[in-house]
Amino acid sequence: MGRRLREARQARGLTQAELGAVLGLEDENSAAPRISRYERGDRMPDERTMEALAEALGLPVAYFYAASDTLAEVILLVSKLPSAKQKEALKLLREIAGSEER
Repeated sequence: MGRRLREARQARGLTQAELGAVLGLEDENSAAPRISRYERGDRMPDERTMEALAEALGLPVAYFYAASDTLAEVILLVSKLPSAKQKEALKLLREIAGSEER
């Protein structure tokens, strides 16, 4: 989770303090260290905090918690699709998964 959070923050060109401000941490001395702890994996944000971070970075929460980079990319790609296309993608994935079970 931490590595993906860091990469997403950097991709948006935000400092740790700027991202921390999204959480209402205006003081750079508390904002940057808190984000740093999340990025290092020393602490895990609670659900509400993670939702705020994900929203600020324009990414789905599930992206940060995916078990692998491949799954994270699938989540990211599917999340960018309109609802109808998401349903199509799900149908295709089910078909692929079904053919793998045989």
